[in-house]
Amino acid sequence: MIKNSSMKQRRQERIQELLDVSPQFMKLPVSPAPTARLHDHQDQLPPTYPEQPEYLERDPETLWKKERGRWGELEGGRNKHSFVSGFVWRLMVSTLLFGMIWGVFRIQQSWTLPIRHYVSQSLNREMNFQAMEAWYVAHFGEAPSFIPIFNSQDEEPQKMNASLSFIRPIEGNVIQSYALSLKGIEIAPSGDSNMALQVKSVAMGHVLEVSDDSLTGKTVTIRHGGGMVAIYGHLSNTELQVNDWLQAGDIVGQLTNTPTGLSNLYFAMKQDNTYIDPAEVIHFD
Repeated sequence: MIKNSSMKQRRQERIQELLDVSPQFMKLPVSPAPTARLHDHQDQLPPTYPEQPEYLERDPETLWKKERGRWGELEGGRNKHSFVSGFVWRLMVSTLLFGMIWGVFRIQQSWTLPIRHYVSQSLNREMNFQAMEAWYVAHFGEAPSFIPIFNSQDEEPQKMNASLSFIRPIEGNVIQSYALSLKGIEIAPSGDSNMALQVKSVAMGHVLEVSDDSLTGKTVTIRHGGGMVAIYGHLSNTELQVNDWLQAGDIVGQLTNTPTGLSNLYFAMKQDNTYIDPAEVIHFD
């Protein structure tokens, strides 16, 4: 009994000793070295930044393409505006010139004759294609094959109906060329303005038609040889009838004087029902 009590007392003393030693271990100072090393490692780590939204991230290539497209739109707009304004300006000038020339040919005044004659001569004058071909060969070495006139071997123009001879219907100057209408020409008579002028048949033939046309007035159509048909317009009167026959130089009709002088003769020729330039068949100068 005494033995058990002594053992119990020693056990309690041992427990008490342990309880007395534990506070001392709890009060030991903590070394700051690990904390310092942790801070050193934190300083060596790469800095971190907050993640930016996608709309703030700009790709340089995307920005370059966007700016280039905007510059192209601005430049294209300027070019389009420049083209449109230039085209409108050219159209206005062309319309003005056409109106002036048309007015000159419509006004039957003496002061318009030199202008009409100059315009007609300019339209009828042939270009010197041989000089153009020589310049082209000198600069580029060979005449282009896709321009047929540069490779033409014909020195003399081909004349239509060389077996037929035609006389002038009246004496005068061509004031409106074939190029203006692609049908006929206008001839201003050079006779006395106080007397009626007789229009002659250019060759032997027979009358196909005598009519009053809205554009050419009293008009006589005569068929000549070789499939050639001549049309005489702006006549004041005629005594011919359909199927009448004429010799070269016979009277077709008359041109009468107007307040500004003699009226002009409208003269056209057809070859196989196709209009041709009368100046290629009859020499008017």
